[in-house]
Amino acid sequence: DIWGWVDPLDGSEYALVGLNDGFSCVNLSTPSNPVEEFYIADLNSTWRDIKTWGNYAYVTTEADAGLLIVDLSDMTGSTYWHVTEFLNPLTGSNTSFTAAHNIYIDEYGIAYIFGASSSHGSSPADGVIFLDVDADPINPIYLGEWDEEYIHDGMARGDTLYAGCIYTGDLYIIDVSNKSNPYTIGTHPTPNAFTHNAWVSDDGDYV
Repeated sequence: DIWGWVDPLDGSEYALVGLNDGFSCVNLSTPSNPVEEFYIADLNSTWRDIKTWGNYAYVTTEADAGLLIVDLSDMTGSTYWHVTEFLNPLTGSNTSFTAAHNIYIDEYGIAYIFGASSSHGSSPADGVIFLDVDADPINPIYLGEWDEEYIHDGMARGDTLYAGCIYTGDLYIIDVSNKSNPYTIGTHPTPNAFTHNAWVSDDGDYV
């Protein structure tokens, strides 16, 4: 996958590119002559997804590399972390995942981790795991999860998550106002019973 980021200090635009063998940050100041600022090698995977919050990029992959967090204020590419343990402040315990298919970050700084799995033998939610990346960007806090179905991809706006439940062939619409107790509002089938992804129009009238 690919995502974009704008440096808040000088307005420079960057493409954040998921590669089979890692992550690339590309300067687009001259669109006809893009320049790779840095590259971070990672475990090989066909799937890699990227979203941003502030000056940080968050990268998921189905390889067992955990959640890659990259500090984009350091254009040398040498400031990054692989995180697999996420503190649950309600219980004091950690929730763990080593791989995930997809990620979305909403306007509140909540990361939605879709299709998570673990090489540790534990059973994380393969629906969605909610992580707060606003309070401490390099130490995301576990807020809860929804695990009725496997989620391939999704996006959230306000208190509503629109989830592509690819194997059921349904769009799920989920109330996530309480991250520790989300609930399904409704579902709707999609053509060919293969709900790959979803996005909401700017005016909120269509998904």
